[in-house]
Amino acid sequence: MKNIAFILGAILFTLGIINNNVILGSDVEVDKNVVAVVNGEELSRDKLADMLIEMYGGEGLDLLIRRTLVRQESSKRKVTVTEEEIASRIEYLVEGQINQQMKKGGLKDEDALKSELEKAKLTLDQYRKNIAKMFKLTKGQVEAELLAEKIIKQTIKITDEELQEAYEEELGEKILARQIVFRTLRDAEKTLEIIKTGADFEALAKKESVDRNSASRGGKMRPFGPQGVMGKAVANLKNGEVSEIIKTDSGYHIIKVEKRIPRNMKKFSEVKEDLVKLVTAQKVQTRISPWLLNLAESAEIIRNLPD
Repeated sequence: MKNIAFILGAILFTLGIINNNVILGSDVEVDKNVVAVVNGEELSRDKLADMLIEMYGGEGLDLLIRRTLVRQESSKRKVTVTEEEIASRIEYLVEGQINQQMKKGGLKDEDALKSELEKAKLTLDQYRKNIAKMFKLTKGQVEAELLAEKIIKQTIKITDEELQEAYEEELGEKILARQIVFRTLRDAEKTLEIIKTGADFEALAKKESVDRNSASRGGKMRPFGPQGVMGKAVANLKNGEVSEIIKTDSGYHIIKVEKRIPRNMKKFSEVKEDLVKLVTAQKVQTRISPWLLNLAESAEIIRNLPD
């Protein structure tokens, strides 16, 4: 089992876990305008603000402007979010990040995570808070995201055709395969001849493929369906067989089929509600950046922060 220390270490360093020589704010009463006292010297809120503006002023101001634009637009449209919705979204995002970190660290369950956290003298609750801070899952940020999502959802219409496409994408037959991608037909032809002599496909993909994303995984592709260009090109191949050269806008491909996963037998009517949520989320993700850009371009914004 991999140790999760390298993951925790990055988080602890980033967030600056305080050691036993520091008195936390909850243990001592101080002026609210004093954010810390170091060896008797008071550090003011204004001093902290000046430092943060100097370091992150432009980025922070852009974020504040976007949140303000979203708040103003939601007020016009009478769109609101509740405290429960905000808390639920933060919890959902935090748990998702924790699951990813556990997977990276090779931890199989929450007990294994707790065991590693104990070595770092952290509780699971503290770890959740650290994750929220690390990924900037603040109440203000999540509230703005939820408001933006609700506003954009008002403009979304989903057709039956789109739901059918999503149904096939999610539950239809899947092909697991590896690929080698070339810039020229000549390079593809040379390598195909080598493959036909029994050469290791995975090793060739790592060495020869110009698609470095899949090459780093030995040519492993994302699962794809039988309907697209790739799917049709390998339609008659059995597991372990290699395709002829396939030309796409990305180059010249040689594909080796590894496995076919049969379609899920759930009926469309059984999953339609989930598909609506999925397609809606995809459309929101696609539209949110252009929508924010349009809000900013349509607004009167005067920036007074010095460069």
